[in-house]
Amino acid sequence: MGDTTPRNIGLPMLIVVLVSICLFSFSGIAYSTARHSLEQSNALIKRTKDYYGACNQAEEKLSALTEIPEGETTFSFPFGTGMDELQVKIRPDGNGQDYKITGWIISDTASWEAPEENGNKTHGPQAPGKSSGPQPPSN
Repeated sequence: MGDTTPRNIGLPMLIVVLVSICLFSFSGIAYSTARHSLEQSNALIKRTKDYYGACNQAEEKLSALTEIPEGETTFSFPFGTGMDELQVKIRPDGNGQDYKITGWIISDTASWEAPEENGNKTHGPQAPGKSSGPQPPSN
């Protein structure tokens, strides 16, 4: 007649649930990684376009020179988020009729300062009772 033995579906169902959780986790990680890569690529594209825009400005400025400056002269062209600039250094050649480019440099114009904690710099001597990091043994 019929098979009356109970079926055990607990272990296979547990394996299916665990495999599903793993697949969802890996797909989330893959999506997050791909999104981060896209954002980094877009930032790199923007920086590259800004750099070549600064290069074009520098070439236009140099081609528009009517007089060759005496001595070494530096022209600056900011680009990007305002933290970078292209610096072009020129000096007159031997006969003074033309110039020679001596430097085509990208420099960082931003300066870094230590973060402040309650209006005080976090480095240097601390006020009594405030501890920041390891302290020397007290006598």
